[in-house]
Amino acid sequence: MTFTNKEEWLKEFTEFSNINAEDVQVPSSAFVNLKRRLFPNPWIVFGKVTGLHAVVGFFSLAICNQFGLNPFETSQSLTSWFMKVAGHNLCMLLCGVFFMATTYLLANLFLNLEELEAIRRHEWLQSGIMGLVSLAAFYFFGAELVGTFTILWIIGALIGGYLSIEGSYRFRRTLSY
Repeated sequence: MTFTNKEEWLKEFTEFSNINAEDVQVPSSAFVNLKRRLFPNPWIVFGKVTGLHAVVGFFSLAICNQFGLNPFETSQSLTSWFMKVAGHNLCMLLCGVFFMATTYLLANLFLNLEELEAIRRHEWLQSGIMGLVSLAAFYFFGAELVGTFTILWIIGALIGGYLSIEGSYRFRRTLSY
């Protein structure tokens, strides 16, 4: 609606401001929709992150081969560099951090702030489940999981998940102000 002169705008504004709020009927579906947007179902958000994790996790193996899995048969990997710098133990820890952090950092691009808040409310649970499911997928595709390395990897995944969720949330929060 465009107004050509000030008097027309003032007339419309006066009519609007004289409306009695008790006469306005808001459909209950508007409140349901608002609640759904402000407080998204954590299971639906988890499903979105899981789908994203499947794609991102697969492609992150091209950059950082883990547990001997190298689906793209790349000759260079962050794994080689991690092992040169600090050996197998730190390599497994850093690979877990990288694998999980890439998912949640990219989720920052696809989820809204309310969905990130839902992830944040359950970040340890989400990161833990995502890490265990990832390990199960690695095992399913033929990875050799060794006790100590697996524990270090899952600790790294929890750290990477936590740091990336917190970082993403805080970054998006500052952008929204």
